[in-house]
Amino acid sequence: MAKTTKTKIISLSLIISGILVLIAGISMVQTGFASFDDNEPKVGLYIGGIFTIVGGVFLTIAGIMILFDFKKKLIHMFGNVANAIEEERKQEKR
Repeated sequence: MAKTTKTKIISLSLIISGILVLIAGISMVQTGFASFDDNEPKVGLYIGGIFTIVGGVFLTIAGIMILFDFKKKLIHMFGNVANAIEEERKQEKR
């Protein structure tokens, strides 16, 4: 029980932090300003905002995968595909 509670806390924190990072990246791209003192938008801030958005998406997807246990299902699916391919090769040899 402790492991599932720990996993849920970690996955929910990943999802929440991913959404916060997404919001920060979107605001960076929309405004283009690093602080209130700048008069001109910076190109580097746009690029950094795009990378921040991508990082937020990865954090959110990782949290969702951990929360719904997609990792085990995905590994099981790939194992079934590999077994089916191996059986097909054995049948072709006969």
